[in-house]
Amino acid sequence: MSRTMMLAELTTLLNSVEIDASPDQYQAAVCEQNCLAKPSGRSRQLTARHLTELYGLDPENPIFAGLRYFWCRDVEARPQLALLTATARDSLLRGAIVEILQQPPGTVITRDWTEKLIETCWPERFSPATRRSTAQNINGTLTKSGHLRGHVKKVRTLLEPTAGAVAYALYLAWLQGGRGELLLQSPYCKLLDCGTDRFLALAASASSRGLMVMRRVDNVIDVDFPALAPVVNSAMSVIQANTAQEEML
Repeated sequence: MSRTMMLAELTTLLNSVEIDASPDQYQAAVCEQNCLAKPSGRSRQLTARHLTELYGLDPENPIFAGLRYFWCRDVEARPQLALLTATARDSLLRGAIVEILQQPPGTVITRDWTEKLIETCWPERFSPATRRSTAQNINGTLTKSGHLRGHVKKVRTLLEPTAGAVAYALYLAWLQGGRGELLLQSPYCKLLDCGTDRFLALAASASSRGLMVMRRVDNVIDVDFPALAPVVNSAMSVIQANTAQEEML
C-alpha cells in the first residue's frame, strides 16, 4: 500500500466530476484541471495513479460504481465506503486488516506492531523502508476509517457503521458470489465491527431506504441491488466474452 486511502483527495475529486464521468474525465480533473491543488505536474500524475489503483475511477467497474452509488446516498458512511473499496482492491491492506481488526478495543497498534505483522504475513517481501511506510499507511488508513484513534499512539476502537456502509459491504460480498448465510461471513461485512443483530438491523434500514433489496428468514438473508445490476451484468458479459475467446485460442 503505497499511500493511505487518500480520503480527502477522493472526496474532493468526487465532488469535482459528474457521477457518470468517464475514466478520462477523472484523469483530466486531477492532472489538467488540478482540482486537488497539487503543486506540480508530477505530483498530479502520481495522485491520479494512486487514486486509480485504490478506487478504479471507472463507472463501468462494478466496485467503483457501487462506491459512487452509496457515496451520494449516505454521507456519514463515506470513510467506511472508501475503506471497503480500498480493501476490495488492495490485497495487502485486505490481508493486514484482518489481523488488526481481531485486536480488542483499547489495544495499542504502533507502526512497529504493524511492521512485524507485515513481515510475518509476507516474509522478506519488502525492504525495511517499504515495510515501514506501508505500516504507516495502513495505520493511517484505519485511523481515517475510524478503526484506530490517536495521532502517534493509535488505539483500536470499534467502528460505528451506517446503513449505507452495511449495504455496500453486502454488495461487495454479493459481487464475490456470497449468498445466504455466507454473506455475513464475508470479510467486508466483518470489517464493520458489527454484531449479527445490529448488522441485520442496519441492513433492514438500508433496504427500507431503497439502497438495496433484502429478504430475510431468521439470520439468513437474500439481497439484490437493482440500481447496480446494469453495471454488474455488463461487466459479467465482458468477462464471459473474454473467457470464451481465450478458450477458442
